[in-house]
Amino acid sequence: MKRTTVIGALLALAAGYGIYQWMTPYPPQQDLTQREETVVETFLTAMQTRCVGRYLIDIPASFTLRNKIPRAFINEHPVRTQHIYHPAFEQKIRRREAQLNSEKTLNPLDMPFLKRKHPLPTGMDGVIFERNRSGAVPDSSRILEAHLYTNGVAVEIEVRTRNGLASKYDSDRKDYPELYGNNVPQDLMALTELLKRIEGRNETDIPDRTGFCGPNMFIADGDYYRKEYMRLSYISPDYPNIALSFATDNFTREKDSLLERSAEINQLIAASAGKTLQKGARHINGLYGEEWLEESNGLNRPVHRVHSFALNVNEKNGGEKTPKLSILFRQEPLPDEQLPPKEAIAAWERITSTLRLRQGAFK
Repeated sequence: MKRTTVIGALLALAAGYGIYQWMTPYPPQQDLTQREETVVETFLTAMQTRCVGRYLIDIPASFTLRNKIPRAFINEHPVRTQHIYHPAFEQKIRRREAQLNSEKTLNPLDMPFLKRKHPLPTGMDGVIFERNRSGAVPDSSRILEAHLYTNGVAVEIEVRTRNGLASKYDSDRKDYPELYGNNVPQDLMALTELLKRIEGRNETDIPDRTGFCGPNMFIADGDYYRKEYMRLSYISPDYPNIALSFATDNFTREKDSLLERSAEINQLIAASAGKTLQKGARHINGLYGEEWLEESNGLNRPVHRVHSFALNVNEKNGGEKTPKLSILFRQEPLPDEQLPPKEAIAAWERITSTLRLRQGAFK
């Protein structure tokens, strides 16, 4: 009888805790002193809206794009961008062409390294170099290297292609016809159509058409689905210990969500002498996300403490109209007197609460 009573009490306690958790709002309200609130408001001074993929989010104006970090891939083709003046772009093209013309191949029969120079359509500024993939592989393996100048931004895209129609590949073509055809014409056409839809932009420019915001650029939607991936990071000279990073794509669909991986994450946190500051599900402007905020030892030597806050959106249902987005706030080394733990959490919650889909981002 006593055992039954104990079990019943435990079940009631568990049920009560479950109801408490269900009824407790998340994220929890941050009770800040006036001094702490001032620190947060100072950090969030002059918020600016940034376009990240198909999303919008407001971040402090002092945070700017870290040039070495931006990575974008469209249909798995690497895309690089840089704000430069037009004379510098023209000089860059001349130097690149001279460099490609000077490249040598291991097999003399694979020369010249630079096969062709394709002009862009009238009204577009740039060129497409058709070149060998490298000097160490047969020249049937090629790269279409595009250079475009638009609105003060230099854009580079590389597309792998093949042209194995040379007579030296006749015997290989009999055995592997799919490897020794000529894909250059269709790949060149697809690349040109992609370039037509790219516009350079400033980081604070917010497009009003369907399409994808990449670093320093906007890619308008075309007639067909394309794979989009981007990773970028923002830093501020006013807060040198903090980095705010984003990663988004429209094709990843995870089996487990962030909170469903709790056992694995807890092990990693314990292994780095860490602790969870808070975790839970977020409902932000019609979006569902899960976040995990923790403090632990960093990987650098000497060892120092790090704040790592993560929010994942559309993690298990990523797709064309539901792009996955990951946001990471990292602060190191600790202690950081500019943004102590309570203030860091409050600032994080206020920034991430501005996340929303860009109106008109999709057809």
